[in-house]
Amino acid sequence: MKDKVFSYLIKWLLQFWFLFIRQEIYIPPETEKLLDEHGGFILAGWHNQILLLTHHVSRYVQKKRKVMTTPLVSLSKDGELTYQTFLRFNMVSVRGSTSRGGSTALRSILKTMKEGKVPIFTPDGPRGPVYKIQPGVVQMAAMTGLPVVSFFSTCDRYYETRSWDKHRFPKFFAKQYIEYSKPFYVPKGEKNPEEYVQKLEDVMMDLVNKVDAHFSPKTENK
Repeated sequence: MKDKVFSYLIKWLLQFWFLFIRQEIYIPPETEKLLDEHGGFILAGWHNQILLLTHHVSRYVQKKRKVMTTPLVSLSKDGELTYQTFLRFNMVSVRGSTSRGGSTALRSILKTMKEGKVPIFTPDGPRGPVYKIQPGVVQMAAMTGLPVVSFFSTCDRYYETRSWDKHRFPKFFAKQYIEYSKPFYVPKGEKNPEEYVQKLEDVMMDLVNKVDAHFSPKTENK
């Protein structure tokens, strides 16, 4: 009951807060095509992006682009609050992780994908280490043959928590920049999908570094 009440408070806070945030979004043409088709891919975002991107997924991905999503949420106590919060934003999550309830969660996600929904993985959650991929998202890509699209966001001014993932949240009147990656493919039926874990991690970290540099001072040519 407490988590349900808090989830409404979080929803109202995010909706109010993001009224004062200016957003810029970049999506590569290959990924634009997937969004235009309203599915047929897997979304992946780092754990420290949950607050930054929940509002974006709800308002942009689901409402504007008509892509319905299913986040994977851990079975931990904190996961219940996340689950309830996603519900407030019209996202029905699947509970589980690669370490607890993993196979059951993957089967549940496959079921929602057959209904046309796009799964969302936080591959370094729920306990980290930060920016280190667990194999679940790659296993799902190998099972389905669908590409993984990662996204990352930063702001010109933001708060950063002391949690293990150094969670970010924009300050009032901040500028937010969101960028999507090109589709990352794992061959369907791949016998050793673990080989692609590091490759996907490299893709996602390249995106982190690129996006984090977006608001850096531009160096003038001498």
